[in-house]
Amino acid sequence: MAQLITRSNETMENAGVGSPSIRFRKQECLSPRASEVQVRFLMAPIHPLDKLVIGGRYPVKPVYKHMGEDILGYDGVAEVLAVGPQVDDLYTGDLVIPSKFGLGTWRNVASLQRSDLEKIPRVKDLRFAAILRVSVMPAYFLVEDMATLRPGEYIIQNAGTSVMAQMVIQFARRHGIKTINVIRDRDQASAIMIQTALHQLGADTVVTESELLHNAASILENKKVTLAVDSVFGHSGRALMKALSAGGTYVQLGFLGGNQETLDLEPNDIFGKQIVLRAFRGSAQLASRSLVQQQALCDWLVHLFNEGQILLPPLGFTDVPWSGENGANEVLEAIRDAQVGELGRSKPMILFEMQEDSVDNV
Repeated sequence: MAQLITRSNETMENAGVGSPSIRFRKQECLSPRASEVQVRFLMAPIHPLDKLVIGGRYPVKPVYKHMGEDILGYDGVAEVLAVGPQVDDLYTGDLVIPSKFGLGTWRNVASLQRSDLEKIPRVKDLRFAAILRVSVMPAYFLVEDMATLRPGEYIIQNAGTSVMAQMVIQFARRHGIKTINVIRDRDQASAIMIQTALHQLGADTVVTESELLHNAASILENKKVTLAVDSVFGHSGRALMKALSAGGTYVQLGFLGGNQETLDLEPNDIFGKQIVLRAFRGSAQLASRSLVQQQALCDWLVHLFNEGQILLPPLGFTDVPWSGENGANEVLEAIRDAQVGELGRSKPMILFEMQEDSVDNV
């Protein structure tokens, strides 16, 4: 039996009106049909965008349902178990990741369309493969596609401890582009630990939101800030907007501050500084590339990681074992906790129970 996490429209106890219920379900496993591939998921992260999906606020909706309920999970890495008779380019044991959002990766076994999967090379740590679609690729697109960046210029980004921000630091550094990374206010010891980790990764400047608010002039002195990446919105996003140099580009990436937040604009932003406003959709950037280019990008990113040229985010992950029905409550609790966005929490990574014949790390 397949085990999966779904979202219903019923409300959870002690939750606000309209809060969705997250449930553990079971589903019969069927052999893959003509163009389908049966996979076993090995790892699946819990991303900030999953909060938007669960709340019904993300524009790309889950593709699959069970008992009328959405099957959740947008990222992860899986191993091929079997293929349908029309699939001739995937084999048992191959590693695959989603090629599009909404496939429902929070389940141990699934039969999916071949066209919805991207084959990847063997990878030295499966956690990298598990974040490739929603964190690594978008970070690459942010650096490559959103603005014309020249060596010595700056990207400023908030949510500086996020996995995507840590990947942006690395891709920027490869091009000689510098980064200013804004983190939430916290105790001094925690701030120093984070600053050290991000500097070792290649960050040039790490500041708290309060430091940017009160010391912007000294922090930004003699810096050309060409790109602002806003994952928070609201007051934090406004601070990034103000930090941009003339002709810079502001990119709205997320709403970690809440969907009720607003972003203030001043006349000088558009008329005087001629700031360009853009919304980022990783799926759109991926779709702008041909299937051959998408496969080549996957292969290249895995190669960079296997060669040690890009690293897993040093601020890390929290493992959440899913060992069948007995581990379901722990997974459900981790998903609910992730919706709160507690300060300092590392990214939860669901680890599915691995059988003896499962794929091994290289």
